[in-house]
Amino acid sequence: MWRSGIVCFIAAGAFAQNVQPGPSFEVADMKVNTSGADKSAGDLANGRLVIRNLSLRILIAEAWNMNPDDIAGPSWLDDVKIDLVAKAESPRTPDGELRQMLQTLLKERMKLTAHVERREKSVWALSVWKGETKMTPSQLPAKAEDADCRRSPAEDSRIRLTCQQETMAAFAHELPQYAGGYVTTTVVDQTSLAGAWDFKVEWSPFAQIESNGGLTLYAALQAQLGLQLARKKLGVPVLVVDSIERMPTE
Repeated sequence: MWRSGIVCFIAAGAFAQNVQPGPSFEVADMKVNTSGADKSAGDLANGRLVIRNLSLRILIAEAWNMNPDDIAGPSWLDDVKIDLVAKAESPRTPDGELRQMLQTLLKERMKLTAHVERREKSVWALSVWKGETKMTPSQLPAKAEDADCRRSPAEDSRIRLTCQQETMAAFAHELPQYAGGYVTTTVVDQTSLAGAWDFKVEWSPFAQIESNGGLTLYAALQAQLGLQLARKKLGVPVLVVDSIERMPTE
């Protein structure tokens, strides 16, 4: 949901809770949204985090930079909606540190305890197709959030994604968001491509039902980037919520 690179602070095995206090926001106003509205929004940038009507499951996923499908916990995590306005001391605070601050806030205000374990799941694996790539090597960004991927409409209702300084780990992680509902489960990076890349990919969300000459996302990844998506069962990190309150404390 929020543009950011992969933040590598999740251990592959058990996740230790409350060993040391993590970084925290300078100020934070957190409450349950009871409006019943359908729309939600979130923005994390420049040392600030602003959330409106976001489900607790998605909020937890954003804090750990994981997909909502990889959060295991009570079913009501989808029903509890949160409003949050929080600010770090500095507007230059990296997005990764803001996510850690959100973790601290959830532990303090919602009494969240959780651990990470590996579970075998059906996921999409992103790999290099036929040993070739069609992307331009780029420099790694100074900060993960400096990488840039922009999705915009193209001709004939097609979608164009233009990326600069994007790592394959970040691209795989955020591909469900870019795909707009056509890739709905976790994508695992199996390309073994280090560094960052510049590339463009264009596809038609209606290619399978209309003869408009467009490619599906899967065909476009192969033809334009030299990448492929394939279904696999893999062990992936899952955040297991051990306990959490429905209402935040003051």
